[in-house]
Amino acid sequence: MGQYFPSKNYSTTDGLPNNAVRSLFLDSKNILWIGTENGVSRMENGSFSNLDETDGLGHNSCWDINQDRNGSMWFASYGGGISKYDGKKFTVFTTKNGLLADKTRKVFPFKNKMYVGTEQGVSIIDINTNKVVTPKVPPHKEDFISISFFEYKDEVYFATIFDGLFKIDESGSSPKNIPIFLHKNTYELTLYGSTLYSSNEGFIDKFFINDILKGKSSSVKFGKSMVWQYAKDKRNSIFAAAWGVYKPDGGLYKVENDKMLDVSEFYGIDSKVLLNVVYDKSKDILYVGSNDKGIYEVRLDKIIDYNLFDSKAVIDFENLEKQKLILHNKGLTILDSNKKISKIISLVDFKNFEVNFLNKANKVGTKQGIESRDFELDFTIPASGIEFYEIVKKNNSFWIGSNIGIFEINSLGNIINYLPKHSLKIGFTYNGKFIETITYAGTRLYDNVHSLVNKHFSKFKKNTPQYIVKILTNKDKTYLLSVFNGLYVYKNNQFHSYLAEGIWKEKKFKHIAINNKGQLILAAEFGNVFIVDDSKAFKILKTISKKEIVGNTILFLESYKNFILIGTEKGINLYKDGVVRLIDKEQGLKDATVTTSRIFDNQLWLGTKKGYYTINLNRLTAPQMTVSEIAVSSIAVNNIPISSSNYKWFRFNSKELICDYKDNSFSIDFIPKGHAFSNKLKFRYRLKSTNRWSPYSEKTNLFLPYLPYGTYNLEVEVFDSNAGKATIFKLLKIQIKSPFWMTWWFIALIILVVFNVLVYLIFKSKKKSREKAVIQKRIAETKLEALLSQMNPHFTFNAMNAIQDYIISNDIDNSLKYIGEFSQLIRKTLENSSKQTITIEEEVEYLKSYISIENMRFDNRIVTEFNIDNNVDVYHSKIPTMLLQPFVENVFVHAFNALHPAPKLTISFEMFSKNVMECKIIDNGMSLKALEKSKIHQSKGIQLTKERLSLLQNSNVNPIDIQFTENNGTTVTIRLTV
Repeated sequence: MGQYFPSKNYSTTDGLPNNAVRSLFLDSKNILWIGTENGVSRMENGSFSNLDETDGLGHNSCWDINQDRNGSMWFASYGGGISKYDGKKFTVFTTKNGLLADKTRKVFPFKNKMYVGTEQGVSIIDINTNKVVTPKVPPHKEDFISISFFEYKDEVYFATIFDGLFKIDESGSSPKNIPIFLHKNTYELTLYGSTLYSSNEGFIDKFFINDILKGKSSSVKFGKSMVWQYAKDKRNSIFAAAWGVYKPDGGLYKVENDKMLDVSEFYGIDSKVLLNVVYDKSKDILYVGSNDKGIYEVRLDKIIDYNLFDSKAVIDFENLEKQKLILHNKGLTILDSNKKISKIISLVDFKNFEVNFLNKANKVGTKQGIESRDFELDFTIPASGIEFYEIVKKNNSFWIGSNIGIFEINSLGNIINYLPKHSLKIGFTYNGKFIETITYAGTRLYDNVHSLVNKHFSKFKKNTPQYIVKILTNKDKTYLLSVFNGLYVYKNNQFHSYLAEGIWKEKKFKHIAINNKGQLILAAEFGNVFIVDDSKAFKILKTISKKEIVGNTILFLESYKNFILIGTEKGINLYKDGVVRLIDKEQGLKDATVTTSRIFDNQLWLGTKKGYYTINLNRLTAPQMTVSEIAVSSIAVNNIPISSSNYKWFRFNSKELICDYKDNSFSIDFIPKGHAFSNKLKFRYRLKSTNRWSPYSEKTNLFLPYLPYGTYNLEVEVFDSNAGKATIFKLLKIQIKSPFWMTWWFIALIILVVFNVLVYLIFKSKKKSREKAVIQKRIAETKLEALLSQMNPHFTFNAMNAIQDYIISNDIDNSLKYIGEFSQLIRKTLENSSKQTITIEEEVEYLKSYISIENMRFDNRIVTEFNIDNNVDVYHSKIPTMLLQPFVENVFVHAFNALHPAPKLTISFEMFSKNVMECKIIDNGMSLKALEKSKIHQSKGIQLTKERLSLLQNSNVNPIDIQFTENNGTTVTIRLTV
């Protein structure tokens, strides 16, 4: 019976530069480095960042990787020497720098030196000075290929492929190669404790280091293939990556008891060309590199065990103390406490018992007790045609339903009884009565199942259970689930239908469980999950919407401690307190098509059509490691990546980015760290804490185009569906400088220039207006007066005073805000003054800017509301330019005083008829009391507006109406043709 470990394969489709992996190395931060035939890659939590010759790497063919005590990475290449990488730049060592050969195989750090194995011997590089020293190579016939290093008692040893083992003696002024043991064919040499494993052609030589140092050369030979790297996990299991070169016997092996055990299939590895293997102790992960299919990631600390079970289709589980009974399509298998097979009851055994029973009970007819012809027993069905339905436990007996009858199995695993009954669902009530459900003919209840004396409940009675799929007892009640008729209960020796009696309207159920509080958990196959209290009065405590569940079809339902386990085609949903964790193939649940489920103590057993899973629930439900950090990996500004050559333009560090206002489009790549399963992560972001979150995405990239100037504290929220946790991280502070035209001096200059331009334009306009027709003259004068009414000296004077007050009081924020709003209003006034008409959208935008400035003088006390009817086309309907501003100005000048309790201004637009729009300016101010005070100003503004409307809309009669009230303010109504 085999078991699978959860594994994943990474290749070029995932970002690996090449599928030919020549080396693997875990650095001091447990980050995996991968050497390929097309460059070096750095993998963090499933994401790859690549380096090659264009980045300064000496050669793309990387055959080994290591790290020195200073933290620098070293890469051995096959043809380009050695490359040293300090995180910023590369330093390359070749034969020109004193290296023995440019074809290098190994790099080995020891103290302040890096030992380099080349095809012609060993070179030694000082990691601080980069000085290269080469011991003299002893006489040799073939290439002096230095393939492996190890340290023993503070001395460095290395092995060559053809000439055996050597020690590097550095006691003198220059290092020397001292021969220790002449040995042919060493392709990898690894020391574990005092044991040396030496890879030979087609087998492993096992030596003991003390014997070799004493001159003894005997070894234990075992195994097959050629091992290229070894790794040892925290359980002291030794793994070997093998490739037979000329034989198809490669793969991943376990070295145990002087044997090589092929574990490739168990670990999900389908390549026969393996060159390297490393072990991550912190995550209990084995990384395996192949020469043709990239990297394999194998999780050794598996929570889920998968048993192939000879590809039998599992139907149901039961237990008796430590024994487990597995009902499957080939019969019944009984496992002992160690999960070893203790007994098997085959299909033939079941068929023989049925035949013997019929031969002895010759008075029993084939239709005895059967009321529905659809479910008559067919005694001619052969053993190969037997179909099992379920196994039900009662005391120390087990009852198995099948298409040839019902069998009773005793605690010894023997068939002891047979009932010539055909029922898809059987069970026992809380008081020990046997239930036989008949799909089309009601239900039978047996006081004594062995006597076959029963009471029949007709299907025509409303409370008779029909279409039953599950039977479960909870204390003094037995529940029956129907796929069409809802929930039934047997209590006080009577059946009750919750649907027929109006207790619960739900009609479809397929799964039921009981939680640790004695409450019911029920679910349909495609619906919601319900938590129900039925101890006294029926009450639905909680409904878990199917939208909260990952997957469409509920395959099983179980409860463990405070968790609800909801199985779907996507995996196992672990639900607790509104949070869902998903367990799927990444954790080892490769086959999610579960046929049955059962919890025994702290283990969940899941049957499939090709075996079964056993899952440690304590470990499954334990708090999971999630993302501990998010780091920015790269940034592009306006599609230009930030690099050492241009970073000065952006003032960038790991926490803050400062840019010019033109550099305002960003592409940011980030890497989540510290989690176990990268595919379980989703991300969303916000630019400020007051903003809404973006939708969730699985991408580790953010694109932020055309951000306005300002400061943004970019946050990323990570939801980890494995841990069921959401964590917020501050990713980056982005500061975009304001453009020069938003500075105070520029605004002051603009105001001066605008004033002079206005004076000039007024003078020029008056001169030209004398030469134009009367109507054109009047239009120009009306437009000019309208412009002056928007920017009259009184308003300008107040605005400049307000700015001065802010500056004197050192209120920089409000002064800048006021200046900004004021400059925008000036710019909009200039833009609009050249137009006869503007859209309603432009008019509203202008009014909002004007109101914002006026309201600041009132400490923003005046509540402003814009109401625009849906029938108003704000983008295409046009009205005279700046028509409403004089009336809004009246409100701010005359409607309110400092004592008004709740000042409010409402501006509305709605269609009065098909072509007529009605605009209203409504305030709740002083009304009639302000009438006399504002009379002159009103008559001037009203007259100006009427003249403009008479020129622009001469068919619009009496377009303006003003209503004053005693206590409720003033309403100005303007009707316009649109």
